[in-house]
Amino acid sequence: MRRSLPALVLLLTAFLAAISAAVTAAPSAYADELAQQANAVLVVDVDGPMDQRTIDFVTETVETASAQVIVLQIDSPGISSGDPQPMLDAVIGSPIPVVAWIGPSPARALGGAAVLASAAHLTTAAPGTDFGYAEPVVLRGETIPVPPFVDGRLIDQVTTIDASGAGVVEETPASIGLLVVGLDAVALETTAGTVTLNTAETVVGEDGQAAIAPIVPVRFDQPGLFTRFLRLGSTPEAVFLFLTLGLVLVAFEFYAAGVGITAAVAILSLFLAGYGVATLPMRWTSVALVVVGLLAYLIDFQRGRAALLSLVGTALLLYGGLTITDASPQFTAKWWAVGLTVIGIASFIVFGLTTVVRSRFSTITIGRDHLIG
Repeated sequence: MRRSLPALVLLLTAFLAAISAAVTAAPSAYADELAQQANAVLVVDVDGPMDQRTIDFVTETVETASAQVIVLQIDSPGISSGDPQPMLDAVIGSPIPVVAWIGPSPARALGGAAVLASAAHLTTAAPGTDFGYAEPVVLRGETIPVPPFVDGRLIDQVTTIDASGAGVVEETPASIGLLVVGLDAVALETTAGTVTLNTAETVVGEDGQAAIAPIVPVRFDQPGLFTRFLRLGSTPEAVFLFLTLGLVLVAFEFYAAGVGITAAVAILSLFLAGYGVATLPMRWTSVALVVVGLLAYLIDFQRGRAALLSLVGTALLLYGGLTITDASPQFTAKWWAVGLTVIGIASFIVFGLTTVVRSRFSTITIGRDHLIG
């Protein structure tokens, strides 16, 4: 017992020393992490139609970011709804330099997204991207005038960016990596004064060739999972898809006479369609035409044949899907997506519903061979 006492003391001493070292090292490691974050390039994903949730995300990120420079990676047809003024104020008044990069090709920054790009301390774009149609700034809601800092050439026309920048952007890096390297030694005026960026250095390889390499970490930020889920229904073609899918699945459940997975999918589809309808500038006559087109299909289905009403339904669905939003040229439904949706809906009604109805209402026939006695 006496022999084991010194060993126990040594073990306890080593344990306390390890705890002390960990406690001492923790603040140092935390400080190093904070310093690394403050020196990083923060890339903020601004993708797809912008609504109030996207606006709030960009505003909060810019106001609370810890980074050497904030890069807004933009690929958006514009702002469908919401108040962009707090976001623009946050970008313009940010003490951290904010750089807008429209890319990668074939990205676009139209409407309110073009205004956001113009508000940054430095506006850049990849070659092959589209930049313009700044008016209207917001498609749904109160009319907002185009701010004076937006280039007049971007208000009512779109410019396709070439390698020279087409006179509307300062730099034309084709990728985030090239942008980070190109920002080195760039001086930008912010509310905190002139900030000179330090993002790259020249290194000499084993072959003696000099190259410029980034020296800062690059962090990426995007909206939360629920926001990204909601925004699945934020494009015109997505609204058309989820609306038609949800309504057809409701009809399917009516004929199937049972609540199951199909009902859950129908509810989910209509929920996403409802989010798009609530945020996009809808053309309600086109929405009505979509509903009438589906009814035409179902009437022909009820009659047990594909006839004139099916052709009328196809035409109404195509026209309604292509014109479902009143926001051209910023927000337009992709014709191929609308076409595939119509083909899928028609096939489902002709084959899926037919199979369900036949299996439900068919009469089982028993012949003589099955009778006993």
